[in-house]
Amino acid sequence: MRVRNRTSVLVVLVATSLSCSGGSSSPSSPAQPSPTAAAPSPSTAPSTAPSPSTASCQYGKGTPDTFCAKRLPAHLADVDGAINRLVQQHPEYFNVNDINGPDGYKVLKPAEYEQGVMANLQSADFCTELNGNVLSVRKGTDFSEDYDVLLSTGHVRRGNGSYLGTCTPPSFPLEAADLISYVRVAFYSIRCADGIPVPRNADEKLPIGCTGFITASPKTKDNLDVNERLIGSRIDWTLDQEGEHVRISDFPDQAFNKIAFPLNPGHYVLCAEVKAVKGCQYGEVEPDPRQQ
Repeated sequence: MRVRNRTSVLVVLVATSLSCSGGSSSPSSPAQPSPTAAAPSPSTAPSTAPSPSTASCQYGKGTPDTFCAKRLPAHLADVDGAINRLVQQHPEYFNVNDINGPDGYKVLKPAEYEQGVMANLQSADFCTELNGNVLSVRKGTDFSEDYDVLLSTGHVRRGNGSYLGTCTPPSFPLEAADLISYVRVAFYSIRCADGIPVPRNADEKLPIGCTGFITASPKTKDNLDVNERLIGSRIDWTLDQEGEHVRISDFPDQAFNKIAFPLNPGHYVLCAEVKAVKGCQYGEVEPDPRQQ
């Protein structure tokens, strides 16, 4: 029996998570780039709001400390029934002449298909949530179940193959505040002109003549990145400094990343707030070592 922990679904551990929050002090390339070098690839920030789901559930909230494993599915017939009803309600979502497996119709509108299946389950008093391709359902307080109703080929997935596991107690719904323990605001890369030693990211020091790339990373109590689905794209940044020590610019299309340009030696505080949880970087701009 394959056992899995729900926490692995709720956090993002790959390099495209909210931050490059490792402790390295400089880019991986051994050569120091010039000031005109291309900016490092930013961490992937949430680009869209969470997928449509029940923000609340009549059966209560879920827990991030649930245990998930494959068992005998209790709601498989209900999930398949919701798909069958959707085929009747919206035949334009499907190509019934392109089939992969029994009644595995080609899905022409994946987003509408998944939302339609959720809506049909909700009309039958289920709570539902969509996390990527994982459809979670529950109809009580004891457990929830996870399904994948869409094949990688774009066809409907049905039957036992769609069932992923059962989580006890229920794994959802959760708010980001249930998972965010703190927000880490820190450099994930520093690029310096020739002749300037690159500081360690963790030192929070930015010499004049360098450019700092900063990310805000909502973290769990286990120091893991919180699933971007629970966060959306809303983040509030504030900069506090006496004088003009640093200029902070937006990173294109990345709300959770900023670019820091040092101006004059001194201290600054850059804070980011996500879902009412705030974290700050206490940075210091240092003089250009080439002029000392």
